[in-house]
Amino acid sequence: MLTVSLTARETGVNVNTVKKYYKIWYNEIMSTEHPNFIKRSKITISNANVALDNQLSKLYKLQAILEKQIKHDIEQNKGIPYLENNIYKTSILFAEKISDLILKKTNLTTTPTADIILSNEIKEYLIENGTA
Repeated sequence: MLTVSLTARETGVNVNTVKKYYKIWYNEIMSTEHPNFIKRSKITISNANVALDNQLSKLYKLQAILEKQIKHDIEQNKGIPYLENNIYKTSILFAEKISDLILKKTNLTTTPTADIILSNEIKEYLIENGTA
């Protein structure tokens, strides 16, 4: 990292302003690098995944019940009954909601955690400033 005086000189920003922002950034980095923060972040992601799995399980069970009902209605009426339009709309909604939850779960599990993001940003900074 560049010193406060060098940064102030290179950017033309007042030394006290640079100190102020260096302190803010330092505190932000320290709070995100703290092992408890990283651990809490990973636990939160894990808990969210479990919650999404529970909701997906419920939706899959409801979808199976609905599909049985649709199959029964089709067999009873020897075709798709006209008056049961809502059951088909509900079936489509279940499929959409299941897809949405799967996408959310995928995004949650593939998004890097704070420690990985911070590590990558530090590496990029060092490469850009020729110190790596």
